Amino acid sequence: MKKLLGLLGTISLIVPTTILAVSCSTNTKKINIATVIEKKSLGIINRSTEYEIRQAVLLNNPKLVTSDFEITNISTNESLGKASLIGQDRYNGEITVSFYIVPALEDNLINTSLGTISSKSESAIRNAILSKNPDINIYGFEITEIDSTSALITGDDFIYNGSLTVVFTIQAIKPNLSSVITKKDLGILSDNNVLTIQQAVIKLNPKLTTKDINITSITQTSARVNSSASGRYTGSVNVTFTINGTKPEKTNLTNVITNKNITTVLPNADPDLILNALVKDNSKLNSNYVRIYDAGFNSSSGWGWARVTSTNENVYINPKEGYLDLTFEVDENLLAIDLASVITNTNLGTLNKLDEITIKSQLSKLNSNLEVNYVDINNITETSAIITSNSPSKYKGSVNITFKLDTSKAVPLSSVLKQTNLGTLSSTDENTIKQVIKSKNPNIDINAIGIDSQSITTSNALVKSTDPTKYSGSVKIEYIIDTSNAVDLSTLIKERNLKGISDNLDSGIIRNILKFNPNTTIQEKDLKVINKTNEVATIQSNNLAKYKGSVQVQYEVKTLVGYHYDWGGNFENKIALNDKDLLTSSYNVINLSFLYSTVEYQMPTYSPNNPAAIKEGVKALQSQGKRVLISMGGATAEHMKFRNDQKDQLKTAIKSVINEYGFDGLDIDWESESLKSSESKNVTAEALKELKDEYKSEGKDFIITMAPEFPYLRKSKEADGNYKEFLDGLDGYYDWINPQFYNGWGDGVLVETSEDAIKTGVQQNTYITNDNVDKRGEFYYLMSKYITSKPNNQNGFYQIPADKFIIGASTNEPAGRGAGSKEAFNKAYNLLNSDGIKIRGLMTWSILFDAFEGMIPDTYGGTEPKIMWYRWSYSKWFDESFGKLKDQK
Repeated sequence: MKKLLGLLGTISLIVPTTILAVSCSTNTKKINIATVIEKKSLGIINRSTEYEIRQAVLLNNPKLVTSDFEITNISTNESLGKASLIGQDRYNGEITVSFYIVPALEDNLINTSLGTISSKSESAIRNAILSKNPDINIYGFEITEIDSTSALITGDDFIYNGSLTVVFTIQAIKPNLSSVITKKDLGILSDNNVLTIQQAVIKLNPKLTTKDINITSITQTSARVNSSASGRYTGSVNVTFTINGTKPEKTNLTNVITNKNITTVLPNADPDLILNALVKDNSKLNSNYVRIYDAGFNSSSGWGWARVTSTNENVYINPKEGYLDLTFEVDENLLAIDLASVITNTNLGTLNKLDEITIKSQLSKLNSNLEVNYVDINNITETSAIITSNSPSKYKGSVNITFKLDTSKAVPLSSVLKQTNLGTLSSTDENTIKQVIKSKNPNIDINAIGIDSQSITTSNALVKSTDPTKYSGSVKIEYIIDTSNAVDLSTLIKERNLKGISDNLDSGIIRNILKFNPNTTIQEKDLKVINKTNEVATIQSNNLAKYKGSVQVQYEVKTLVGYHYDWGGNFENKIALNDKDLLTSSYNVINLSFLYSTVEYQMPTYSPNNPAAIKEGVKALQSQGKRVLISMGGATAEHMKFRNDQKDQLKTAIKSVINEYGFDGLDIDWESESLKSSESKNVTAEALKELKDEYKSEGKDFIITMAPEFPYLRKSKEADGNYKEFLDGLDGYYDWINPQFYNGWGDGVLVETSEDAIKTGVQQNTYITNDNVDKRGEFYYLMSKYITSKPNNQNGFYQIPADKFIIGASTNEPAGRGAGSKEAFNKAYNLLNSDGIKIRGLMTWSILFDAFEGMIPDTYGGTEPKIMWYRWSYSKWFDESFGKLKDQK
């Protein structure tokens, strides 16, 4: 293996623990230890500690036991060392032993998963090792046994000892653009604009997408098509064309679009794909003078719709409606690859950890064609998991995988949890028990154990291994809890109807119990929720020394969200967070504005005018059972963007603000330009998911909400930026969504059915906008219905479950165009109830406007006060409609 071992002979570096031997001899004469030492040169050890020297002595001198000698005078000089052995018990005298110190390779090459590398050459592997392990000695190892996914790393000479395996993925070689751009003569083009050339290239070479290429070096007759950095190809190709110097003759749009039912089956409702397919069916149409908008499709039926309109009426004259309706068929599976075709090795063999990263790493190693970023690991057990796609356009189907856990290094839990009598405990909550276990058993890893909550009594509990690769089995522990002074919870929690609460998360329920029972000395940590539904929960003591028994509480999830900020303005009341009126108001979620960055790829910050007042206000609001979130984004954050490699940095930035101010979670309020980067939205969603999981592991809630302007909920807006990545990426993680149904600037909702036309008094296939004052209630009703109840979906909205849906309206016209009103909310509430649709509540921008009292303008942007606004009108409208509670039980 190496030069040093050739000189010293082969020595096993794993030393078994020596069992203590007891001599039964009555002979008291002691022997000089120097006469029984067979090998004074101990060979290689990893560290010059007393423990490692002792183990090496025992290994080289098997006649000795650990009690036969003491070790003193340890000295080292670079890689050489000496120590004195002094005889004990059966022996006397002293002898000097020597050894070589060679650090273990595994202690220095920490990161063995190298990720994606350019090739399996030794230099590429070495560079990746040095990149992942910057402190390792560049000359300290050799690389051998290289295959397509791994290599053996062996310590070299006197620098490192031992060997281990590193794993990697070889970067796939991208094909050259010339292999897909087979038609290089683009024919006659209307102009030589980048978009015109790009569309012509893609039309003639349909394997390409806009993400694959960019256009440079444009002349009057040619251009260069280059592969984009994020695309699927490499290289460049020159294309040629002829510019048509004249525009088409002026004509009606209906004369050139005679086939509105597109025959090509499309993979999605992408406007570029729709336009290309439309031109294919209508050869007279010049695509440079039309555009596609309001496109979408129904995933259950497979039918899509879109509108095409002229962009230049000197070329094509629009019909009186301003557009033509198009239909087409959608098959999302056209681009998707069946997972079973790329995951051919479903038995992953033996894993040394049971987590998603380890499973994905092994899955990628055994299935080189699989792109693991596009799959999720679900239903993980100790022997299997299910692989599903997280990108319907990439993969389809699911695959069951199997594996074994390497439990060879696992030790019985009882071998490290020896002190099972914990003595007297002050509490029986899991953290208290685990900390006492750690104090009495310092060698145990408390992150690899858990307390069976159902087993906890006043005198014992069951400790289980949560990491089968580390510990096996379970151990019963005992303790003493003095329950003589424990008070029954039923005598302390007397008010058990919590009325309307923002959410039924454990922490929210417990906070409201304390709010409604203010005279009790119970703290939040003293209670736990053991069973709950959307309306009732059973509460039990988490501190059996102080409290006993259980109680059942009831509530309704009724959420009123209000945005708060400290800059203020006209027709607003700059109300403090700890203002008595706000503390006792119906607002049970307060979103503070804003956490944001104004420069691309800069981490977001939150800079209130008075941080100390904010922190005090957050605590005051939470003491009243309210949630306080930090809202991320806002209109001034339109250029906020983040890269994939900034995920950990972004998590740290968000977490530091959450922890500093004590927020309960984060609200996403991204707008305009910030929504155009899919990468930015994806990495933010991933960061928030990881944060929620981390807080959950700490026993804490982390609420995630969104406040999209409602046009960003349309699927057809994907090209211009919408909430798709947030809705998909945070599915199962977000708690609710409160779209902004104000400032819609003429956008609206199409009445889809004759039934809805009768209910709203608006003709079918007609739009209602939020600017239509007389039909604002109908607008709220149809928006809520079409987003939550899976209708025909002609409007092309993404779907949100009703129990996670909140109507967002501006408080009054000065606060935002298209404001809410008592009449509108009552009408929407009654119409939704008639359909059996129960949404969660209301949101408003902002609390400051609702806290105002006095004359205000009656139009958005107005300055002349004309009508009277009464303080807390918006919250009263909520109380009378979506906040209405059932009769108390």
